[in-house]
Amino acid sequence: VPREAYKKLSSGVIYADLRPGNGEEVKEGSKVNLQWVLRKSNGYFVDSSEVSGSVPFIFAVGDGAAIQGVDEGIRGMKAGGVRRLLIPPSLAYVQGLEDGKPGPLPVGFGPRQQMRRVMNVRKDVPGEYVFLEVQATRVR
Repeated sequence: VPREAYKKLSSGVIYADLRPGNGEEVKEGSKVNLQWVLRKSNGYFVDSSEVSGSVPFIFAVGDGAAIQGVDEGIRGMKAGGVRRLLIPPSLAYVQGLEDGKPGPLPVGFGPRQQMRRVMNVRKDVPGEYVFLEVQATRVR
């Protein structure tokens, strides 16, 4: 993705549309189904919805069920679209990685431990991001 394709929100979330969608637009209150791939800032794969049987992460924008960086970063996307989000740790898993916390959450001890390390050890490293690629499969 060319560097100029990336846009930065005032919160620090950076995003780029990898494939624009052509369906309903995501806005405050939209109920969204997301397929997702989670990576560390070095591109190392952590987890994805595909690993868990392609079960989407479903939430309503603005309801607190998603980590702040996802909630902000998907607004304006359209159903069918794919977007890359670079989320500063301060807008990622700040409430923890246990079940019931804002997601999309990695499943299993190993992937959660990798993200805990980013959140606890690397959160103050300049240029450190939680890297999520999301596809809005359904917006209503």
